[in-house]
Amino acid sequence: MRPLILLLFILNSALIISCNSNRNRSENKQKPEQSFLLHGPIQESTAPKNLTAYFDSLQQQGFFIPYHTDSTEQQKVIHTVALLQKYQIGERKYYPAEEVQAALELMRHELGYRQNHRGEELTTEETGFFFRFLEQAARLCPDVHLLADVASADHKVGVINFQEWSYNPLYSFLLYENGKGGWNTVAIDTTGYVKIEKIFTLQKDGQTYYLLSNNFQLLSFSQFIFMIENGIASLFQGKQYEESINQWCEFYPEDATIIFNPQKICWNFCHKVGEHYQQIEGTKTLYLELAKEQSYFHVE
Repeated sequence: MRPLILLLFILNSALIISCNSNRNRSENKQKPEQSFLLHGPIQESTAPKNLTAYFDSLQQQGFFIPYHTDSTEQQKVIHTVALLQKYQIGERKYYPAEEVQAALELMRHELGYRQNHRGEELTTEETGFFFRFLEQAARLCPDVHLLADVASADHKVGVINFQEWSYNPLYSFLLYENGKGGWNTVAIDTTGYVKIEKIFTLQKDGQTYYLLSNNFQLLSFSQFIFMIENGIASLFQGKQYEESINQWCEFYPEDATIIFNPQKICWNFCHKVGEHYQQIEGTKTLYLELAKEQSYFHVE
């Protein structure tokens, strides 16, 4: 009799543990942690006094200048570093915007070629010089429009996009003020994933949010939220993002146009009727609820 009682006790204990475990997993699922691409105090990025020496040191460490075939392209990058150094110490009056853009483009061209043709992730040695060059060019840049492909209406946030040889995206970088007259950079998501085409400035309860957005096709649909509160900069996608996108797309008409409503902060699948877009009957609405770092998506 005692062995039977002992067996029932063990089975009952296991059932209780299992139920508690399932309940904990359910609670965690209902309250997921926010996943941040950036979360920390605003501070200026590394500020070398001598950029020429800094980039020479990077090359000695194995971070080479990516260029495709013509070695003169390498010299153009080195020349642009020298121009940035002159601008930094006051020997040059104007920021070398054209030269910076050209240097970034020729390095992007080579990295895009390697990413597109090789079929594997780029190494740190391949990308390191490019990333550090962009970082220093942004730090010294006096106006976001000199670098960014798209900027917010208040000129406080920008995004610079780099693509592969094809139409596929290679990198997207957020540019935001560093408090010293220049800009910090942070990569938006992973290589080859996202291209930001518009920045919406949104307000709620006195907090400003910047919605980094690609709304135009479902295949490239991407949303990221940037905000600054009490000197803390945060970049994140919002809770329940993937689950909500999947639920929203359960019924997706192939000829639909995705329309974003910045007043209601929601997206709909629409058809154009006359001069206006109307939500397609039977489709769902994707909502973004702004709640600072607890911002989340849901579908109705």
